[in-house]
Amino acid sequence: MVKKKEKEILRKPDIILKTIKSAMQFVQNNAKQCSIGLVVFLIVVAAVAAYGFNAKNQYDKTQYRLSQGIQSFNEYNASGKKEDIDKAETIFNEVAQKKKGELSYIAKLYQAKINYTRGKSEDAKKMYQEVMGSTSSATLKALAEKAIQHIEKK
Repeated sequence: MVKKKEKEILRKPDIILKTIKSAMQFVQNNAKQCSIGLVVFLIVVAAVAAYGFNAKNQYDKTQYRLSQGIQSFNEYNASGKKEDIDKAETIFNEVAQKKKGELSYIAKLYQAKINYTRGKSEDAKKMYQEVMGSTSSATLKALAEKAIQHIEKK
């Protein structure tokens, strides 16, 4: 008797099969709405993927511009040419305006360093304090704090 009940239980469809069967029945009964829903879903997925790709591309461009600014600043330190520091300052202003997270704070640190180099200690100190108050990066906060201490010593 037990074996007969076990066989009977095994022959009954389980919950997964019942769910699949009811889903297939729903799709057959509502084919047009399901097709439209699928198309809308694919469009949303494509839009999200395109947005993600574009955001990464913009971040990469900003990072490249920051590296160009740092390179110009290093060239100024090596040669002392005014056009190199002007170019670096322009690039750092551009990057800081884009507000791309930590990249903008790094650009502000360099802007402050340029201001300090040009003798604008108070402007530099304000920028360092702004970075300290805005960023969540412990490294950037430490750099800004050390720079402020250096300005206050002089």
